[in-house]
Amino acid sequence: MPVPATPIGELTRWQLDVRCSRCRRHVPLRIQDLVEPYGHKTRISDVLRRLRCSGLRDGKPCRARPAQVVLVEISNQRKIREITVIGHR
Repeated sequence: MPVPATPIGELTRWQLDVRCSRCRRHVPLRIQDLVEPYGHKTRISDVLRRLRCSGLRDGKPCRARPAQVVLVEISNQRKIREITVIGHR
C-alpha cells in the first residue's frame, strides 16, 4: 500500500482521479505520466501538494487546488483498489 513518502516511480500501476474544488472538472492522471516531469524518486505527497487545475473558468485558467483526489490501482484496465487521499468519497 502506498504511503505519503512512496516514490512515484513505484506507483506506475496507479492513477490519480482528481476533482477540482472550483470548476468541478474531473481528470484521471496516470502516475506513469508524472514520472518524467517530476522524477521517479519524487514522493507522492509532493506531487499532491503541487496539483492545480488546468481547466478554464470564465475564460481564465482555474488553477484551484483539488477538492478530491483518489489514488486508484489499475490492473488489466480494471480498478483493483481505491484510496481517497484528499477529500471525501
